[in-house]
Amino acid sequence: KIMQMGPGFHVTAPQAAVIWSPDSTAKGNYTLKGTFNLMEPSNHTNYYGLVFGGSDLEGPKQNYMYFIVAQDGTWLIKHRADDATTHIITPKTPSDAVKKPSGTGSTPNVLEVRVVGDKIDYVVNGTVVQSMTRGENGPRTDGLYGVRINHMLNVSVEKFGASK
Repeated sequence: KIMQMGPGFHVTAPQAAVIWSPDSTAKGNYTLKGTFNLMEPSNHTNYYGLVFGGSDLEGPKQNYMYFIVAQDGTWLIKHRADDATTHIITPKTPSDAVKKPSGTGSTPNVLEVRVVGDKIDYVVNGTVVQSMTRGENGPRTDGLYGVRINHMLNVSVEKFGASK
C-alpha cells in the first residue's frame, strides 16, 4: 500500500516492493538521496533503501542495484539480476551510522548513493560506509532509480530524488 504523505510517501508492505517511476532515471555523475522513516520495527530484520542502475523493473528480467539498511543497525549492497537471482556486493555490515529504533516514534535514516567519476560512495546519515569503483568491473549505475521496501515494513520516504 503506497500513500502520499506530506512531502513524500508512505509504504506499508506485506511483501517486498520496488517503487519507481518510469521517468526517474539517472546517468553519469549524480547523487541519489532519500530520508527513510521506519514507523515501527518489524517482527524480524527487514531492509529498506535505495534502488539505482535499474532496467526492466516490471518484468522477469529486472536488473538493479540496491543499498539498504535495517532496524538492527546493519546495511548491505546487493544486485538483482532477474526475478530469481541476486548477488551480494557487500554483505550485511553493522554500522553506528545506521539509526536503530529507540522506543516510540519513527526512526529516520538518510541514505545516499554518490556517483562521481569512477567512484561510488554509499552514505548513511552523512557517514560514508562503503566506497567502490564504478566502471567495467563495478556496479552498473546508469538507469532507473527508486526505493525498495522489504516485507512487513511500515516506512515513510521524504526528500527522495536524484540530483547532478
